[in-house]
Order: sequence, then structure tokens, then C-alpha cells
Amino acid sequence: MSESAPVASPVTSRIEGLVPAGQLLPFVLVTVLFYLWGIPNNLNDVLIRQFMKSFAITRFQAGLVQSAFYLGYFVLALPAALLMRKLGYKAGFVIGLLLFGVGTFLFWPAAVIGKYGFFLFSLFVIASGLSFLETASNSFIAQLGPAQNSEKRLNVSQAFNPLGSISGVLIGTIFILSGVELNSQQIDSLKAQHLYDAYLQSETLRVVRPYLVLGAVAVCWAFLIWRTKFPTIKAEHEDGGNHGHFRELLQYPRFLWAVLAQFMYVGAQVGTWSYFIPYVQESTHQPERIAGYFLTGTLAAFASDGLSPLI
Repeated sequence: MSESAPVASPVTSRIEGLVPAGQLLPFVLVTVLFYLWGIPNNLNDVLIRQFMKSFAITRFQAGLVQSAFYLGYFVLALPAALLMRKLGYKAGFVIGLLLFGVGTFLFWPAAVIGKYGFFLFSLFVIASGLSFLETASNSFIAQLGPAQNSEKRLNVSQAFNPLGSISGVLIGTIFILSGVELNSQQIDSLKAQHLYDAYLQSETLRVVRPYLVLGAVAVCWAFLIWRTKFPTIKAEHEDGGNHGHFRELLQYPRFLWAVLAQFMYVGAQVGTWSYFIPYVQESTHQPERIAGYFLTGTLAAFASDGLSPLI
């Protein structure tokens, strides 16, 4: 009896049909980046709650976490695109991952020093790295193969981003939120014993370990991408001579409306999830960890449509 040929899984067969022969490894390495940058994006939602406690700051002050984070995107996205036009997508991936790693490693001295502003700077560095990754990854995946399949490749890769978002909140809930919440009487008691500062320091240090692990993964992934042979994408070195200039985009009202719509959408999404944990606590009087699990559930529900290409 002759041996039957191995049967590929539906997901594997679908991916192999989207990616040119010999380019599956670069596709996988870049697709994982969609997962990786989803983690710090939604870890911010946990950080806001944690910093409100560990630095005894207001909700408005804790919201600067998102301001510092998205400032990195605003400042570095266009320079990242210009740099990759000269050096290529692979260089953009490596630079982005190294910046990502450096930003996470800065969490350790920030926690030791105990300065909130240092954490904000660290988040800015992280987001600067993510701006490289997001700018490069979408374009690279879209151009890695036939143009008629570009949106399908993007759907497969982008489906991993919500998994990263869910993982980020779950990691933060388990490893950052301690579950220790003091009322005013307990705080006064600790202050009388001169132990309150030690409590705040211990809560601040809880954010370090998850970010150090995340940084180590980012640096290792940068090494893997650096050592992997990537295909030459024709469009990555275009000088733009025959493709117009950036200022010409301002002449298209639909482009401007699209930018405004994206700005409003991201603002609404970030504003909702950033304060979801404090909202649940105030509305339902649940502990912070339970509120964190609720947030994880909302992200899982939101991700259901994004995961449909893999089902």
C-alpha cells in the first residue's frame, strides 16, 4: 500500500497560496510584528490605572501615557518612511525593533529613579520604534506577492494584531496589577508608619519585568530579521519622481476627510479603553484585576471580526 501524501491544514494552504515560493519565512517574521506591536499598545490601558496608584496622580495626569505614546507615532512616522526609502524595509524592521527594545529597557531605570516623566519618555521611545514597524509592515506585506492578493495577505497578517492587544491587557492584568488597593485610612496608616513611599515604589517596580521580557523578545526578533534574507521589493527604493509629492495629497478632499476620520476613530478607541478599568471599578466596585479581565473580554469581542480570515 502506497503512503498517502501529508495533508496541509487549511490555514497553511491558504497562506502558501498568498505568498510566493521561498518567501514564507519573511512573511511569518513580519506577521509576528503585527502581534508584537499590539502588546504595548494595550498595555498602556493597564499602565494608566497602575500609574494612578503607584504615583498617586490624577486620571488626567495618567492620561499623558497615551499622549507621550502617540507623540512617538506623530514625530517618527514620516521620517521612518523616508529612511526606509533609502535603506529598505528590512532596515526599518531592525531599527524599529531596536528602538522598541531600548524603550522597554528604559522602564528599569525609570522605576528605580521613580520619575513619572522618565516613564513617559520611555513610552515615546517605544512608540517611535513601533512607528517604524507599522509603516514598514503593512507596505511590505501588501507588496510581498501578486497585487491581486495584497488585501488577503494584509488580512491574514493584521488578524494577529488584535491577538497582541488581548495578550497585552492580559499580561498587564496578571503581572502588573497587584490587586492591592488601599483606602484612605490604610494610606494614612502607612504614612504614619513611614511605609507609604515603600508601597508606592513596590507598585512602580511591578511594571518593569513584563517590559524587560518584551524588550528581550524585540531584540531577539530584530536579530532573526537581520539574519534572514529578505526579497527585494521594487517600490521600497522608489524616489517618488513619477508618483507625485506629499503636498499634492492636500489637494484631495477625500484624503483629508480620511485622515480626519482615522484621527477621530483612534481617539475614540484609545479614549474608551484607556479609562475602561477605572470606569468599571467606579461603576461596579470591582477590584482592579477583575476590571482588567473585563477589558480583556471587550478586546476579545472586538477582535472576532479581525480573526475571521484565519477561520
